[in-house]
Formats: sequence, C-alpha cells, structure tokens
Amino acid sequence: MAILQLTAEDDNFHTPTSDDPWWQESAWFTVIVPERNISCYVYPWVRANQNLFGGGVMVWDDRGRHPHEALHWDYQWSHPYPELGDLRDITFPNGLRVRCLEPLTKYHLAYEHPQCSLDVTFDAIVPPHALAGSDDTTGTFSGHLDQQGHMTGQLSVDGEEHEIDCYTMRDRSWGRRVPTPGMHIGYDLATNESSAFVAFSQPDIDGSPVVGGIGYLWRDGESAPFAGGTRVLERDGVWPSRVILQAHDTLGRTIEAVGESVNHICFQNLPSMVNFVSTLRWEWEGDRGVSASWGEVQDVWDIERYRPFARATNKVRSRDGA
Repeated sequence: MAILQLTAEDDNFHTPTSDDPWWQESAWFTVIVPERNISCYVYPWVRANQNLFGGGVMVWDDRGRHPHEALHWDYQWSHPYPELGDLRDITFPNGLRVRCLEPLTKYHLAYEHPQCSLDVTFDAIVPPHALAGSDDTTGTFSGHLDQQGHMTGQLSVDGEEHEIDCYTMRDRSWGRRVPTPGMHIGYDLATNESSAFVAFSQPDIDGSPVVGGIGYLWRDGESAPFAGGTRVLERDGVWPSRVILQAHDTLGRTIEAVGESVNHICFQNLPSMVNFVSTLRWEWEGDRGVSASWGEVQDVWDIERYRPFARATNKVRSRDGA
C-alpha cells in the first residue's frame, strides 16, 4: 500500500469506485475508562451501494466476554439507509451523531439510548497515518487511516456516570470489504500523551512478523512507519492475555512493549469475520515508570479459519480439565 495524502474532503463519505455491493465505509473511535476496565467502541459503517447501515455503539467491561453479556450492545448488520448524508455532520439511524469540528483533527460524538449515553470529543495528537490500496477491485480497501488522540467528555452506562479523559484511537476505511478466506491479523496499539504506536502483525507466520509500512511509532513529536519486528501473543485458551512486541521504525527507533489484558470481548463485526478485542495496560520503552499506557489488542479471524483453531484449543482444555 502507498502513503495517501489526505485533504479535508476525506472527512466526508468517499464516492464508491464501482457498483460493487461490498463497497463499505467506516468510522471507528474508542473510549476507555481505565479505572473500571470499561471499553467503548463507536463504529458505524455504511454500504452505499446496498443502502445499508451497520455497526453502532458497544460498551463492555471485565464481567462479560460476549455481546449478550456486555454493558451495552447496539450493533446492526443490515439497517435500511437510503440517504447517505455528509459524514462531517451526520446522525445515523441509531441516534449516533458524528461531527467534524476541525478537519482531520477534532471530532464530537453524541449518542442517546435508554441504557447508554455518550458525549465526547476526540482531539488528535498524531497526524493521520493514511494508506491507499493499489486496486480496490481486487483488494480490500482503497483507503485507510489510523490516528491517536485525547478523548474527553462523559459516558453513562448501566446507571453510572463516567468522566472520560483518556488517550485513544480512531480509524477510517473505505473501499471493498469482502470476505477473506483464511484471514488472521494481529492489531496492537498504545497511546499516552507523548508517545504512541500501532502495529499490524501476521500471527500464523513463523516469528509473527510485524508488517512494515502499515503501522507506525510516534515519539518526540515525530511519526514514522514500522519497518519490521516480531510480536508474540499469549493466550488463556482462545482469549488474548498478553502481548510482547519488539519492533523498529524507518528512523531506526526501537520499541519493546508488553501489554496485559484487563478485559475481553468477542464479536462478529461482519458475518464472515470474528474479532477478539482486549483492552491492554502497556509498559514500554519511553513511559516505564512515568505513566501507564492504555491500548488494545485485536485478534481478527476469518470465521472459517477460526473455527478449527477454537475447537482444537477447547478440546485440549477439556482434556486437561481446564
């Protein structure tokens, strides 16, 4: 993938490059209440060629690992959506409002539901790291960006009010999102006020290599893509429990990071895709003994690829009495 130069227009919906029904656009923001092990995903997506809205708002903590056990779960796959609108100021069918306050930098999210409400603002601390696909008629995306920032505001869920003041993440993708047989991707990130990283890895290849060019390291006000490295994912059964990342960027800077899971959720964000998400407390070079870094691990599978792994793992645990 090539580096993509963004403009303010990239905050709006992108025009589909074809009439392919799989053409999809998404906007993702995360919210964390670290002292309560609470995580929130704001993840709306639209398939313009099918006039469909999907995704929504999800909140979970350390007392449940599936959507039916979560604090709040408002997630759609096929809600009718006949009019696209303007993503820079939009209210989706579930009541989620997204507003761009400053191009590529500042966003306001508002959501009202009888069981959950959200009123937060995301301020970027890192420039968007954007990539363009070479050919989205055969690939997955024609565009994707990752960006970390400071989230402030309020979250109300399960009868409790939470002040939000955390360093967190957003991303955007547009292009074809097709079922990918055999897919398995590792996605790790961490953010604090002075440093951050995003790393993609290939868990099923020997050495679990970090993919160069896609993720990045931000430190001392400068961001550079990762050039390579390795990543180890430890599990408790099928559940991610610990991540060990060693990587270097194109400026020659290195990072050694260890992340410990504090909660878990597993859900199908698409019918063909299953996603394990854990919020992590990270310790890594640059912030050890200074401040905690929070972030997450995503263990993303094609559902047919995941099935034999889960059944074999659960069989071993059953045999061993775990």
